[in-house]
Amino acid sequence: MHPTNDENIVSGRSMSYPILQRTTTENRSIPAPDLRVVPSGTRVPYLLLDPGFPYGEDLLQFIWEQRLFAPNELRTTDGRSVEVVKPGRIQSNSGPDLVEAQIRIDGQLWAGTVEVHLRSSEWNAHGHQFDPAYDNVALHVVFQHDAEVYTSRGIALPTVELLKRVSMESIEMHLRLMQGKGFVPCAEQLPRIDRGRIGPWLERVLVERLERKTKAVEAIYRQLNGDAEATLYQMLSRAFGSKVNAEPFGMLANALPLRTIQKYRDDLFRTEALLFGQAGLLQVDLVDDYPRSMQQEHVMLAKLHGLRPAPVAAWKFGRMRPMNFPTVRIAQLAQLLNRCNGSFTDLLEEDDVQRIHRSLDLTASEYWTTHYQFDRPSAAKPKRLGRAGADHLIINALVPALFALGRLQGRPSLSDRAMGFLEQLPSESNTLLDGWAELGLRSDTAARGQALLELRSSYCGQRRCLSCVIGAELLKGTDRTTVAGRTP
Repeated sequence: MHPTNDENIVSGRSMSYPILQRTTTENRSIPAPDLRVVPSGTRVPYLLLDPGFPYGEDLLQFIWEQRLFAPNELRTTDGRSVEVVKPGRIQSNSGPDLVEAQIRIDGQLWAGTVEVHLRSSEWNAHGHQFDPAYDNVALHVVFQHDAEVYTSRGIALPTVELLKRVSMESIEMHLRLMQGKGFVPCAEQLPRIDRGRIGPWLERVLVERLERKTKAVEAIYRQLNGDAEATLYQMLSRAFGSKVNAEPFGMLANALPLRTIQKYRDDLFRTEALLFGQAGLLQVDLVDDYPRSMQQEHVMLAKLHGLRPAPVAAWKFGRMRPMNFPTVRIAQLAQLLNRCNGSFTDLLEEDDVQRIHRSLDLTASEYWTTHYQFDRPSAAKPKRLGRAGADHLIINALVPALFALGRLQGRPSLSDRAMGFLEQLPSESNTLLDGWAELGLRSDTAARGQALLELRSSYCGQRRCLSCVIGAELLKGTDRTTVAGRTP
């Protein structure tokens, strides 16, 4: 840490403790963590020290950063006066928990970092007394002071104890969020939040979702040596499989490179033969003439191009509508490849979403009018992708590809176009968005729908309430004058 006579900040490296990860499903409610019951008579603030409450340190960091404690007559454990000019900013790299802090101790302004522990002795338990990265700590903030601690240079750390200063209301609110069993942890408290705060937060979450997807697109792009069309082919293939068959469709795209299928871009029959053959769906005894002829064609083409089919066992047909069967979706993918002449340049450069819709107005070939699977006749019905299906491909394939390519190729116009498409398209329909609608947060556009899906999976599902604007607002709105051993 460094003394300073101005408001400049000396930043140090920092470390924050990992947030507990929890898998989330599409259940209408998020399971509450198994927290041990606090013994009868235990004061609420002491919950932070309870081994059955695994969020104590994360919560204490948040309480310090947001100043959710009684600040009057704040002193170090050895009696020096403390003024918190800037509490610092929680960050997730290595080193102390908060950076860019400014603390005035006995009139001297110090700029540096802040380290937070539940007990002072955890400084030594974590080995910080040997680590020079922690020599820049301006203040040690603890819930309970139980030991004097020193830096690697032997300097005693100024320590502030918050045991009798922490807001009981804040801890109680956090406990309710951690134990909430509704659709989201804050379901009961959500009406208290100003909707004007939620909109900008969802815009941030949407960008986070696209940036997360960018990593997956980038991996494909690098693997394909910077081939943008082949990257979109991979993304579209996975999107045709939706969630259930995304992986098998990805395996199909790997088993049938775009450059191979482009050789037959004007031949729908051979395109279907290659797709169904490489999907492994022609490696069975077939009865109908059409699949049998595709089977024979695929044998020849596979030998010519040295192709090996993907495993047929990967495909899933159970518990889905027949229109979503992978056989139907593969036939529609064949139509797209045939219509685009094996090239996706136009899709990547098109800025009119209506023209994209027309390109994606796909109907499977004639055989599929009376079939959902090979050799199983059904009532005649054209297998058209439909508007909702086209929206799904744009939202889950074209938009992530454009957003990522904009970053990878240094073309921000592509990323802007991706965001624009999401603003123009209607939201998808699913049970998760229905759950948000029941809480008053409706997805009127694909952009808002994608943001709400990301919020549910990356924040609510993992109970990252301290990192969420909604959770933070709920905690900041509590009565911070009600502290341990004292009431207003």
